[in-house]
Parts: sequence; structure tokens; C-alpha cells
Amino acid sequence: MQLGLLGGLALTLALCACSGDDESELGAADSLSLVTLNNAIGVGLAPYAPERLDAIVRDLPALGADVLCLQELWQPEDMERLTLALAGDYPYTHRAVQATGGGAGAACTTGEADSLLACLNEHCAGVEAAGLPLCAIASCADAFSAVSMSCQQCVIANQGADGVEHLVQICSAADGEAASYQDQNGLLLLSKLPLLEPDFLRLESALGDRGVLSARVATGVAGSLRVYCTHLAATLREVPYTGSYGSWQGERVEQIERWLDWVGETRGSAQLAVLMGDLNCGPETPLAHGASPDAYARFVAAGFEDPYADEDGRCTFCGSNPLNAAVGDPDEGALIDHILFSGLPSATPRSASRVLDEPIEIEAGGSAVETAHSDHYGVQVTLSRALP
Repeated sequence: MQLGLLGGLALTLALCACSGDDESELGAADSLSLVTLNNAIGVGLAPYAPERLDAIVRDLPALGADVLCLQELWQPEDMERLTLALAGDYPYTHRAVQATGGGAGAACTTGEADSLLACLNEHCAGVEAAGLPLCAIASCADAFSAVSMSCQQCVIANQGADGVEHLVQICSAADGEAASYQDQNGLLLLSKLPLLEPDFLRLESALGDRGVLSARVATGVAGSLRVYCTHLAATLREVPYTGSYGSWQGERVEQIERWLDWVGETRGSAQLAVLMGDLNCGPETPLAHGASPDAYARFVAAGFEDPYADEDGRCTFCGSNPLNAAVGDPDEGALIDHILFSGLPSATPRSASRVLDEPIEIEAGGSAVETAHSDHYGVQVTLSRALP
């Protein structure tokens, strides 16, 4: 399960190519398809990020989804590249991250910089630039967790630093050299249909930025629906929890409760509420182990149903994924990526499947490598117009 690290695009809450509230073109649709995918692109979380991004850009449109909820697009250039590459298919976009630039004072105090520098020099001196943020968290967890959020954000945002000394230098300087972003949550909502009334909820988090993207989508199949896209807190065994809720599980439950409250506040007249993303929790099924099932039960108690868990139920974060050798047993795996519905009429035909789960072959280091699009598999749910 993935670290909720930072990275982001220097854009504010955005709607691209939006045409206002004109919904006249939507009435003839016979189906509505939604996909969620944790991409694991950036911050050194999974190898072959540039090559895998090529495959993701190539293969996402073939799924034929109308709405995409994407997570872990941590680098500004990667999010921008994917958005532009898919603009022909997905002209409507929504994200929350925005550049704040430098010049507002040092992100890290002298004391924070000294503490980080000592640990990074000991454990991360030989790590390539792209892997420094992950090394800072995994190998210097105590020192990293002890510094301020602005200092953490700076360390993770400045992946172009030329080694440990340069990284610490730019984050402790007040001359504006450091890259700095707000709401670097890695989330991107893409749609073939207009994204109306865009909104964003910031979630409390002990490490990195967390939040929920939301927009209303008018369809001919399901009427008006409100889509919510997020990536909830993971259980980070290598990082001590320093937040207000006792544990990563406690924080995840708090995020769920705040999110569900917000759904009640913002859903309005939408027939459906659709919750999408890497929720870092899920039920036990015949084909997947339970992951933080008590947290997942909050969605069930709130009246949400999970067509993929009911119809398929295979893991989405799986030991058999070639990017997850560290998980161990290939039979191990959990279902933590979800598309949940509230208000879906029982008569509405629906299908649910795991997607982007076939091996791909890439060229890396001059050799052919068999790998996967991501260390997560995607989930797709398609709703169809009910027969009269």
C-alpha cells in the first residue's frame, strides 16, 4: 500500500474546456463508465516510472471510461503530460494543487535542516535524486516526521536536487530557489463530460497533503451524479505516526468520517454519489484479504455499495503484481481501490472488472522488461440504461 507522498501540478482548482451547465448533449448516452487507478508515478515509489507513464497514457483511453479518478501523479511534469496527452478524449479536468513558489522564507529551519542533513548523509548519500524523498521517509522516519509540514513538503517537491547537500540547502534557504506547492495530493479527475460545480475538501493528515476532488456530472444514464475522488491515508509501517488520531488507522477513519459528512453537505440533488480512489481499506472477499475492514465498514454503514467487490472481488494491490515483490506471497493481496455508489437503483444494469492488470513489456536500461502499469490494478464500473 502506498505512501501518501507529495508532488503536484502548478495549477489551481481547474476546469478545462468547460461549457458551463449545458447538459443537452448528454441525454442519448446508453452507458456511463468510471475508472479509478493509483498510478504510482513519482517519488521513487515504484520503478520504471517514465516507461510506465508511457504505457498508462497509451492504454487508458482504450478502456472507454467516461470519468477517470487518478491518484499518485506526484510530479508536475507527469500530471501535465498525462493531462495534455489525453485532452482529446478527456477535455474536462479538475485538480487542486497549486504552486506557491519560493521567497516566503525558508521551508526548513536551521535546526530542521541540520537534523535532516545528518540522517540523510548517513543513509541516503548514494541515492539518486528521484529517490531522495522516499529515502528520507523510509530511512530517516524519525527525523523526517519531526520537522514541520512545510519542510516535509519541500524535501519531497524538490526531486531535482543534486544530492543530499543541495536538497537540504535549497529547503533551508530563503531566496526562493525551492519549489513549493499547496495541496500536493497527486489527484487528477478527468472526464469526457463537463465537470460542473468543482470543489475540493482538504483532509487532515500527519504526512503530506490529503484531500478529495469533487464535481457534478450530468448523464443520460444515471441522471445527475456527484463524483468524489481521493487517496486516503495508508498504514506506513516504516514511518512512526505523529498525528492527532493515535495511528494511521485512526487517521484513515477520521478522514472517512469527514469525507462522508462532506458528501452529505455537497451532494445536493444528485441522484448518485460516487466515491472513487485508493481508500487503503477494503473488505475480505473469497479472492482478497481484508485491509482495515473496520474503516471500510464505515462506507457500508453509510449506505454505499461496491459493485466490484460484489461481482469480482479480486485484489487490486496484489503480491502477484511484478512491481510488488516486497509483498511476498503472490497469493497475498487486498482490495483497496474502489468505486462506491449511494443511490444506485437496483434495476440499473452494471458491470465491474479489474483493469490494466495484464503484464506490459517496456524498454529499460537497454533491455526488455516485463512489468505492470502500476503497483495497483485499476477498477472499472459501467452503468447501463435500464430497459423499459
